[in-house]
This record gives sequence, C-alpha cells and structure tokens, in this order.
Amino acid sequence: MIPVNRPLITDEDIQAVTAAMGKGSISGDTDIVRDCEQVLEDILEVEHAILVNSGTSAIDIAVESLEIGPGQECLVPSFTIMSSVNQLLRNNAKIRLVDADPVTWSMDLEQTHDLLDSRTKLVLPVHIYGYPLDLTSLVRRSRETGTKILEDAAESFGSKIRDRAIGTFGDVGIYSFYANKVVTGGEGGAIVTRDSKVATTARRLRNLNFSSVRFVHQGIGWNARLNSMSAALIKSQLGRLDKLIGNKRNIGERYKEGLKDHPWFIHPANSNGSFLNSFWVYGIVLNSDSKYDAAQMQELLERKYQIQTRRFFCPIHLQPFIKNYDVSYSNLQVSEWLWNRGFYLPSGLGNTADEIDRVIEILWKLV
Repeated sequence: MIPVNRPLITDEDIQAVTAAMGKGSISGDTDIVRDCEQVLEDILEVEHAILVNSGTSAIDIAVESLEIGPGQECLVPSFTIMSSVNQLLRNNAKIRLVDADPVTWSMDLEQTHDLLDSRTKLVLPVHIYGYPLDLTSLVRRSRETGTKILEDAAESFGSKIRDRAIGTFGDVGIYSFYANKVVTGGEGGAIVTRDSKVATTARRLRNLNFSSVRFVHQGIGWNARLNSMSAALIKSQLGRLDKLIGNKRNIGERYKEGLKDHPWFIHPANSNGSFLNSFWVYGIVLNSDSKYDAAQMQELLERKYQIQTRRFFCPIHLQPFIKNYDVSYSNLQVSEWLWNRGFYLPSGLGNTADEIDRVIEILWKLV
C-alpha cells in the first residue's frame, strides 16, 4: 500500500526528542516549549506564539480569546474541515457561509467582501491545502468595519505572500503540527498574534484557565498544553524548514509535470512571483470528462492498486447536524463541486519518488 502520507523523521529529530525525555521535565510550561515558541516567533516575525496540543485546540482557544459569543455574525467558508467552526457553533455564533473560489479552492474573497459589514464580528479565512490567500484588502476592509480576522493556516505553515508568513496577516493565526503536516510534532498546534491581551488570554486558557493562584480558575479552560517531546520534534524540524518546503514543492512539481496533459484533471493553481505555496498536499479535481467521481476514484485506487488517497472536505452546509445551528447560506456550488470531484494524492515528505511515479503511472493507465 502506498500511504497518502508517510512522515519523515530523521536521526536528528529522534535525538532531539530523546534529549527532551532525558531532561525529565516533559510536560507543562517547560524550557523546551518556551524555546520552540521563541523559534516560531522569530521565523514568523510575530510578538507571541503559544504552543498547544493540536490545531483544533488552537482555533478553539483563539475563538475564545477573541471573545466571539452568541449571536455574533461570523463569515466562514463552507469548504473546510469542521475543526474550523466547532467553537463558533459551541458558542452559538451566527455563521454565514461563503463559497469556495474555483481557482484557489479557498474562501471566495470577492463574495466575502460583499458580505462584510459593520455587523460582522469575525471573518475566518482558511488557507486550503497550502495555497496562500492574499488577505491584504480583506484586512484593510476589516479595519473599517471593526471586524476581527482569524486565519486558519493549519494546512499552510510555511506559505507566504510577498515574503510575509501566512497566518500573520489577521488579528490571530493558527497552525497545526499533526503527523501529516510540513512540520510535525506528531500532534501539536500554535496560536500566533501581535496582540498581547489575546496572547495572555490564550496562554491562560490552554492551562485550565488558572488565575495567578493555582487551582483557582477564572473560568472554563482547556487542558491543551503541548508536551516537551512534541515541542522538541517541532523545533528540530523548524531548523530545516526551507528544505522541508522545498521537498514538498518538488513533490508538487513532480505530480504537475507527470500529469500535465492528463485529460481528467484540474490541477492546483500555479504559484507566481508574489507568493509561495507550501504544497501541504497535492490535490486534483476531476473534470467532466472523467468517468469517475472522487468517491469512485478513491475506492478504485485503494482496492485495485493499493494507493491511498483522501477526498476533499465535505462542506459544512452538507454536514447532517448543521441544521441545528444558526447557519445561513445561499449558493455554494463550488464547495459542493470540490467535495464531489476533488481528492488528494500521496504526498507526504516520507513518500518516495518511486511511489509518486507509480501513482502517476496508474492515473494514466486508468484513461
């Protein structure tokens, strides 16, 4: 079986984790966690980086730190993983869903601009599959309306717009360091911000919302601390971030070149001189000439050819339980098209060139 993702863990990574274990201080607010946060702050050029135990915890705590509550209007893409909006739903926010852009597959910025007004408390753009959205005009517009921007960059660590890191354009950004990400801690996430008040709140919330007196709490919080072993692994991989992104981009270019004239596929949008796509995964969309949809293609590749793939996200408006919440939307055809026709190929840093070539060979064989 060719896995959809195989992580790449080096001897240097193993030594870093082993050294962390040897120190004995393996959980809590340790020196190793703080050192990793400092490295993130330096790389991303932000004042505050707060490590947590997952990207999901990061976005939950970020929503809480921004004080998004009942009835407050939030613009959110429908084409994203549920983790992006769970805390908004728990807090009974009013969610207006925005369709995906047919080229970038991320939030349609033109539609977002049209919907954004003084009633909008939060915009939550998601940078899908490593492709960076240019949020410059959205940030400018949000300042006019008093709207907060929370960037979900869980899939796009290392992507840039004009040499500025994705996740640092809005008021708050979040990242994931799950096993299939460009930089991994096995598990892990981060909240980044330039707002010291938000940072202080986020640090408190990740640690059960303790006050200055231990076991006295200021409210409900999370046990979302990151352990030292994961922090050591993340820090080790951050030391070769440029190489990791270069390897990811090589995988993307190998697929793009190998499948260049394939009659069934719509490929990810090309990079240009102003932005850097980290190619977290290599996604493709089946066009109308394909004799398969995404579900059929996934089943065929795994059953007959032992190739794992993953379908694109099922849109939020199609989730069976979403009718129980204050969620409104109109035309979300692009999101539904991506769900029905999109999937991504084996593209982990540990996947070999031979495996990628095998996938390309089989995709041509199916024509």
